[in-house]
Amino acid sequence: MPILDALNPAQRRAAETAGGPLLILAGAGSGKTRVLTHRIAFLIKEVGVPPWRILAATFTNKAAGEMRERIEQLVGPAATELWIGTFHSICARILRRQAEGFGLDPNFSIYDEDDRRATIRRVLNAHQIDERELAPRAVVSQISRAKNAMLDPLEFARQANEHQRQIAELYADYERELRRNQALDFDDLLIEVVRQFDRHPDILQTYQERFEHLLVDEYQDTNRPQYLLCRQLAAHHRNICVVGDDDQSIYQFRGADIRNILDFERDYPDARLVRLEQNYRSTGRILAAANAVISHNQGRKGKELWTNGPEGDSVAVVECDSDRREARHVVDAIRRYDRLGRYGLGDAAVLYRTNAQSRPFEEELQRAGLPYVIVGGIRFYDRREIRDVLSYLRLLVNPADDIALRRIINTPRRGIGDTSLDRLQAFAQAKGWSLSTALGHLDDVPNLSGRAQKSLAAFADLIDELMAASEALSLPELGFAVVEKSGYRAMLAAENTPEAEARLQNLDQLLAEMTEYADANPDATLATYLEEKSLLTSADESDNDGNAITLMTLHSAKGLEFPLVFVCGLEENLFPTARAVGDPQAIEEERRLCYVGMTRAQEQLSLTYALRRYAYGSLLATEPSRFLSEIPAELTTQNYELDRGFARSRQRVGPPPRKKAPASQGVHYEWDSEQSPGFDEFVAQDDFLAVGQWVRHPQWGRGQIVSREGHGEKMKLSIRFGTRTKRIAVAYAQLEPA
Repeated sequence: MPILDALNPAQRRAAETAGGPLLILAGAGSGKTRVLTHRIAFLIKEVGVPPWRILAATFTNKAAGEMRERIEQLVGPAATELWIGTFHSICARILRRQAEGFGLDPNFSIYDEDDRRATIRRVLNAHQIDERELAPRAVVSQISRAKNAMLDPLEFARQANEHQRQIAELYADYERELRRNQALDFDDLLIEVVRQFDRHPDILQTYQERFEHLLVDEYQDTNRPQYLLCRQLAAHHRNICVVGDDDQSIYQFRGADIRNILDFERDYPDARLVRLEQNYRSTGRILAAANAVISHNQGRKGKELWTNGPEGDSVAVVECDSDRREARHVVDAIRRYDRLGRYGLGDAAVLYRTNAQSRPFEEELQRAGLPYVIVGGIRFYDRREIRDVLSYLRLLVNPADDIALRRIINTPRRGIGDTSLDRLQAFAQAKGWSLSTALGHLDDVPNLSGRAQKSLAAFADLIDELMAASEALSLPELGFAVVEKSGYRAMLAAENTPEAEARLQNLDQLLAEMTEYADANPDATLATYLEEKSLLTSADESDNDGNAITLMTLHSAKGLEFPLVFVCGLEENLFPTARAVGDPQAIEEERRLCYVGMTRAQEQLSLTYALRRYAYGSLLATEPSRFLSEIPAELTTQNYELDRGFARSRQRVGPPPRKKAPASQGVHYEWDSEQSPGFDEFVAQDDFLAVGQWVRHPQWGRGQIVSREGHGEKMKLSIRFGTRTKRIAVAYAQLEPA
């Protein structure tokens, strides 16, 4: 049939299998969008299904728009009658159409995250709960998890443990507040449709009969409400086609459940399965390396990507002696490719596990004068928590900086409202003073309440304390003091959400950068540091015109492709993260994330790691990621970026030790697996935090490490200082080699 002539055999089978449940396992770069659009066109043109009887659910508005445009090119104006949209937009459409039957106001508001937090603040105020004790963001996060598990307030309260009972009460009041405001939050859009369909089977039947065919994109990313909705809508005709890749399920932290795609054939025993394994994106060696990594996962359907394209160059594995050298290597490599004319700057992407890792890459790119864009995030020094801490420091250098003061006076929250601040500002302006000066005359400020005066006085005392500390402390010590004494770290720790954890990592990166800066510039002052950062961040930003290097997290990279890709920071406790180590399911998700990163590359793939990385204010030794050892040696070329004098012979290189392999392209360093040093031995030789090493503490002086437990940010040491032994957390200790 002409409409399917452009498809390969597997794509054609997926597009023309018209009846019953169908699972399409679409590997990375295998043309799944092409298959979906041609399948819908086939149903309309060849099977004769009216377009209004087809429902297609996606996860982004962009994907929905692109799908509709492609279908319109295939079938013409009939495409306008299709129901194509995100799960949330489809559910909102159903709720408004059926509002009367569901007992809802058709003009209900949809609350976003800011609205949700504002509502929770009202609930907390009603309960007389201080936000410093229970952060609204943390409450919203727990309520969202409950909703995604389909737990209403009553069921959540029934299952709640002692800690969750307070959240259960807040959840119930939050729901009452939403109803009072005729509002639904984003989670409600999904779960309300599922619940209302259960309560109104007649309305459900209407939609079951209407939608003869249901197609779902990115099925591996569905959560429980989306899964239940698909089951409801497909129950009558059972013509459900889901497209996804279990090897790219990387959103568990958002509630996605990989079991939905893994168990599809259990839910529908008569389901047919089509694997799309021909890849149209990457070279043969890149695919072979990615296949080798993901094959170590147990929880997967199994498939093997292949290509008719060229084998391409080997995957570069690059060992760097530090994270700064890693960033310099990546920037130099991109610049070299650009000068040779092989790839433009817009062809390159730098991928990393966490946003906090962008800092050294940004600085190296700015020093090199190369344009770049950050996808799915903002520049490191423009991130809220970084700007907040730098504003504290700016105020210490220039107390007349009212912009800096207004930013931080109630961050973290101190009970200083806009009204009080406006009265302080008016008083300062009348006197011709800065806000800092006015803080010294609070008794004279008109109409200032006693509570506001007390909070403002406490803030003034904090600034005075930090001002005095700035005379005695080094730059990194002062940065540490600001983060701790201001309550900023405690605020984020109390939120206990993935976003708060990422912001804490950004703060740790800032403190590490301060240490690195002070090490490289012994005579530097706080003023010179702030001036450099100001000049760095005030550089003109280039528009994303296709000639800028792309920086992004691996999660943000999903669905994208680039000729030249660098996956950076492949180290244990970073990628995979320390949180995942010891948890087999979490490790499998991290491995899927690695697979996603590798399969973004079209022609050149480089995997980099550092032997030493600045963290927690110190330069710590690291271990190459286990994912590197899962790539066959014949597919890789090992390169080194080491400073002169760095003891390569004492390092364990990546990919980690393996038996001799046949010679292949590039330079390879082979290790005898029986003689190569293990990581424990490596730590004992090169890690200044190893047991037996001597360190210096800013308060207790020189001491020897007698025991150590935990990893990464959870590492704790017992250190003997003279006759006393102290147990301390490395993340806050500011230790140095003695």
